[in-house]
Amino acid sequence: MTRSIEAELAMIRQQLAALPEAEEPPPTTLQVLGRSTQERDWQQFLVHFLMPGAPHGLEHAVLEHVLAALSDRDDLEYAFSRFDIDDIQIAQEVSTSDGIPDVVLWASDEWFICWELKVHASEGQDQTERYVAVDSFDGIGLDKSGVPSDGQHYVFLAPESASSPAAEEFVHISWEWLAAELQSFLIESYDEYPARTTAQLRDFVDTIRSELTMTDYQENQQEKVELYVENYGVISELEAAFEEEWSEFEATWGRRLSQTLAGAELIEDADAPEEYAAVRVQMESGDRRQWTFRQGKSDWSWLFPREWWTKLDENRPVSDATKPNARVGLVHRLDRHRTEAVRDHTLIVSLRNAPSGHDSFYNNFAARFSDANTEIAEAIEETNFTITGNKSNLLRAEYDINVDAHADFFDAYVEALAEAVREIALENSELVGIIDRLYETTVAEDVTV
Repeated sequence: MTRSIEAELAMIRQQLAALPEAEEPPPTTLQVLGRSTQERDWQQFLVHFLMPGAPHGLEHAVLEHVLAALSDRDDLEYAFSRFDIDDIQIAQEVSTSDGIPDVVLWASDEWFICWELKVHASEGQDQTERYVAVDSFDGIGLDKSGVPSDGQHYVFLAPESASSPAAEEFVHISWEWLAAELQSFLIESYDEYPARTTAQLRDFVDTIRSELTMTDYQENQQEKVELYVENYGVISELEAAFEEEWSEFEATWGRRLSQTLAGAELIEDADAPEEYAAVRVQMESGDRRQWTFRQGKSDWSWLFPREWWTKLDENRPVSDATKPNARVGLVHRLDRHRTEAVRDHTLIVSLRNAPSGHDSFYNNFAARFSDANTEIAEAIEETNFTITGNKSNLLRAEYDINVDAHADFFDAYVEALAEAVREIALENSELVGIIDRLYETTVAEDVTV
């Protein structure tokens, strides 16, 4: 790694360390449903909580709180009186001679508030101007001429960042402001109303905030995106270098492992595909057994003694997966478990009974393995392996990939894999003997020649 890349990485790490930690909040109901940006849904929620007669148990409480807050604003010349509360009516999608306002609140012929709601969409052509110009709200039978001019009010409820409405009569009130008022109501009325209702109202507030105001998590993510874009050159250079090394490792891990295991030697095997590594290894029992390390592009990176892969219709050892076959061996999956290996420095290794080779062998071997659980448990007691209860991945273990103790990541990976092979096979004659016995018995039942 060049000094310039080291310096740039040090700067990236420093900038990342300066970011505050923040977890992603759970999604709101509308987010789960994929409707968190739908204006109609926001409108329905808002009107539901404002409507005194809705089945929420709030009666007039939210309506009174919101109208009192509107009355306190300097930009809306609306004066709320609690004497009006029982006379207030609310309607949605009110028809007029020139358009349909989203919501209208009114108190007889004393005052009205005409609402136009926007979430992410912009105002329609001359929309607010048309609503100001109509003579009446025909859908609710309210003639504007019967309402004093100082009692006619218009609200453009939209995000803070939205453009101002075309009509000067419409006052831009933000959803962010409304969310703050609803939150204030929740705090002031704590434990006064039904729990389900307050949970729904809080969920609506969270939807508004998460859609329109960046949370700590979102700000954190945005900062990381900016760091990524700013440093794309060095990051892509590192990624390309790693991908090249990873591809090389996929094709060579078996040979590298053979050089790590004491007493192992690469041998020629005409029956094994050229890309595999045939290796003779020293077992704890003193036997030297041939193993196949199935290196290459396949995600299924197998390690198995020659005696644990059999072509059933020919009753001979094989190194490929031509059916019908009986296949048992160790597996580490370079692609599937890449994140665990690279990010978490964790190697995952399984003792696998291949389900695709032959149904009868697969089921019978799994049953025998289960019956032998007690002696198998004793054989693996001093190892990292555990019995899974799964018919395919019979045993499973995790090993630390100790990068700090090795020249590079791939050396550390190979050493972790070597540790697994030693524990489960080379230095565990008890377990190998059990598997040999179970395997031979099961194959004897299923050989078809």
